[in-house]
Amino acid sequence: MIARLRGRVVAADADQVILETGGVGYQVYCHLRTLAALHEMGDREVTLHVHTAVSDDAIRLYGFLARDELRLFRLLIGVERIGPKAALSILGRAELPTMVRAIRDGDVALVATVPGIGRRTAERVVLELRDRLGDLALSLEPAAPTAAAQAVEAAVAGLVGLGFRESEARPAVRAALVGAGETDGDVTALVGRALRLLDVGPAT
Repeated sequence: MIARLRGRVVAADADQVILETGGVGYQVYCHLRTLAALHEMGDREVTLHVHTAVSDDAIRLYGFLARDELRLFRLLIGVERIGPKAALSILGRAELPTMVRAIRDGDVALVATVPGIGRRTAERVVLELRDRLGDLALSLEPAAPTAAAQAVEAAVAGLVGLGFRESEARPAVRAALVGAGETDGDVTALVGRALRLLDVGPAT
């Protein structure tokens, strides 16, 4: 089982990166904030804490920059109807201390804002995990958002203002961030790239 990888990101997609270490490229699924942070790091060597999921048809790796994120991810996928994709969406919705406090304090509304997570599922997450978090991340203050992460949130808000649903705007912005290069902090350019990817008029 792979528990940790250290290497350089050589490729990225909307929900994953290829991390090369020891001459081998590993496909690792990440949430949006991790992707944004890795994008800002450029070609520097990075370390990802990894959860290895083995199924009948595939072995998938899920990577996190912080060990506590990995811990919460494993707790989340233990909740009924929360798979790895939904768990990544929950972790990507807010900084770790914010999400931990929301679950611990019974803030169903915040968890329910995650695309694809309805209120009933959010209530289940809170009910099953609120007493199992211990001191997970509570001693941490939310980290200042990276420039890329700030641009992503502003771009998503811009698209929502144009009439798109967040559930379609966020994946488009996430995809637009990949390969954005020097424009990664340019909200206008990011919105433009996302609109071209959407290639449709705003929802009405």
